Amino acid sequence: MTTFLKKSLLGVAASTAIMASGSAHAVLTNWWLDTDGVGGNAAVQVQQYVDLNGQALVENTFTGGGNFNFNEVGFFTSVLADSVTPLAPGLSSTFVGTGTGNVGGNLSFLTGTLNISSGVTQIASFDLVTGSANLNGGTVLPNGPVSLIFKATSLSAGYFFDAGLTDLSTIVSSPQGLLFGFATTNAIPINTGNQASAGLQAQYVSEFGALSQTNVDQQNLLQLSNNGQFQLQVPEPASLALLGLGLVGLASVRRRNKA
Repeated sequence: MTTFLKKSLLGVAASTAIMASGSAHAVLTNWWLDTDGVGGNAAVQVQQYVDLNGQALVENTFTGGGNFNFNEVGFFTSVLADSVTPLAPGLSSTFVGTGTGNVGGNLSFLTGTLNISSGVTQIASFDLVTGSANLNGGTVLPNGPVSLIFKATSLSAGYFFDAGLTDLSTIVSSPQGLLFGFATTNAIPINTGNQASAGLQAQYVSEFGALSQTNVDQQNLLQLSNNGQFQLQVPEPASLALLGLGLVGLASVRRRNKA
């Protein structure tokens, strides 16, 4: 990772960290999710979050001094809201991300996308803003939750509504209506000593090319079981200003590096 990217991503991460803590009360509550759009099933009221369950495959490339880069793919399903209310039909989502870490320290996500589908129809896309996790001592395995913040880049009409039944697809591109998704998952290592899931291998190859190995050792190749939550937030104007400062910093660094 170049110095330019490190500086720029750190600037954005710093601004979003303040944003996440400074506007927590802006998390959407009692919003509505109609998982079949114009289909015959009624929308479900989501008090706070949609449940996530699935698996991820992570390949680490060690660069010296306990440092490593990683590529990750994941596939998740959502069949409940607030852990109790069924979603009919359920949703599926895919995650693709990259980042860096240090053995026994922490890891940081640098890039990532989350795409959500209802059946074969993609209904939402999110780009990673920042993400991190602490690691167990002497390992590359997460210790506690993995938390990520995403920015909504597209929402299909007829699926996502706020408490007042405003279709959230109408405000995704509005500066005052920018949506963020928060995903927090608990990751448990699985499949140690065995071949990685064929489905995850295929997903990885389609995104990053061939794996250096296919046997899960939880060091170079990890397979993780994930369960967690997905929430929505509309940042306050002050939070948007902080994000703007981060992006201005990114542009400034880019200009200096081109000079």
